[in-house]
Amino acid sequence: MNNIPFHWYAGQALASLLPYRKKRLIFGPKVCEWPAVMYMAEAGFFAGCSLSLADKPAAEEVLTEATAPLPWRDAFSEGIGYLERGHTKGATTFEGFYPEITSNEFNIARTAEECVVRVAQQVVQGLMLGILFPETALSMLKAWVTQPEEWKDLGTGGLRVKASPLVASVEEAYVRARTIYEEWRLGQQ
Repeated sequence: MNNIPFHWYAGQALASLLPYRKKRLIFGPKVCEWPAVMYMAEAGFFAGCSLSLADKPAAEEVLTEATAPLPWRDAFSEGIGYLERGHTKGATTFEGFYPEITSNEFNIARTAEECVVRVAQQVVQGLMLGILFPETALSMLKAWVTQPEEWKDLGTGGLRVKASPLVASVEEAYVRARTIYEEWRLGQQ
């Protein structure tokens, strides 16, 4: 475990902040409702976009490390195709690229391990969007960091989420993404 790919590292860190509860009270796995996971997945996506926009070589290093020995464009060809289709259709929001994420098929409780995977997948997608379509990624990032602060009811288990990000500007998002990247690099040594 000395060589943990960046996307799992970021996915684990974000997913650890989710509001887990015991399924069936005393016994059963710890789970989190999908609507809460969705907001962390979105935050992971924009963390990936931020790193790609702030430091493209670092983002490419992360993707390369995560897929070695395959080239990342080959390993993530399906995800690249998904992003290309969304871009061709004119998607300009997270929901525009991933409409299925808000659908009822995802509206189930997820275990901690599943949450990490879901968030990590979106970090990878954000890294790739920032590399492949930087103008779109920047436009989406700007919209995300400037959204109004408000609490939203998730419609399940009395959960509410503050939907606005913890960054106030694109520059601050870049700094946070670089911090995550530097911590990952230190862990690699």
